[in-house]
Formats: sequence, structure tokens, C-alpha cells
Amino acid sequence: MRLAAGNENEQRHLLPLVDQLAALGIKPTELWADRGYASGALEQRLAERGIRSRISKPRRAGDPIPAELIGREVWRGKKRQRKTRDPQARHRWPVERTNAWLKSMRRIATRRDRKADNYLAFLHLGMILILARPI
Repeated sequence: MRLAAGNENEQRHLLPLVDQLAALGIKPTELWADRGYASGALEQRLAERGIRSRISKPRRAGDPIPAELIGREVWRGKKRQRKTRDPQARHRWPVERTNAWLKSMRRIATRRDRKADNYLAFLHLGMILILARPI
């Protein structure tokens, strides 16, 4: 696990995390990520490590929306816009749901701990509480 400041771009921590997992003997075959990780250089480096990239592609402004991705209309500021569905979101949903469960714990949602070790300990405790829930 890597711990960094909350206002940093997570993309720069992805490859070191993958390398850290490989050092532990964990070698993923696929990597699922949202549009924030979309980068040709990142996908190339993942391919060099033998990892298939399943990163969602951002839609460029002005590009037509494919019929299967048209979602509902939402308010964005003062304008109504079409929200496009992400076809890969269902694969990322368990991770996003777990992150939401962690964020529901106030001590984790708002980081007040000055020491990274203390914050990491509460992250581990939060994961233990999530995993120990009765089904």
C-alpha cells in the first residue's frame, strides 16, 4: 500500500504500486481504472510489464456519443448535458463501493492525523471492520 497526500495526482503512484506488488509476488494480468488514468505512456509501460490495460477512455468534446453510451440528462452548472455511461464502470464498482465504505468512517474521510503511520493504521482498521461485517 502506498500513502500520499490527498491533493496529488494518483496516476504517478500507479507504476510504483504495480512494481511493489510484483516484488511481493503478485502479478496482475489486467488493470481496471477510471478516466483519470488514461494516458498512452502509462498504457505502454503497463504493456511492458505484461499487464493488459482496461482504462476507460475520455470522450473528447465535440465527438459524437455512441448510442449504447447515451445516458440521462443532468444539470452541469446552468446547462443540461447528456451524461455518458462508462461501459467499464461495473468492473470497478466493488473497489469504488469499498472506498465509499471507508469514506463513511469520519476518521478516514477527513484526515486529521499528522503522522502517515497513524492514518495508515486507521485505514487498516477500517478494512478489518468492513471485512468482518456479517453478510
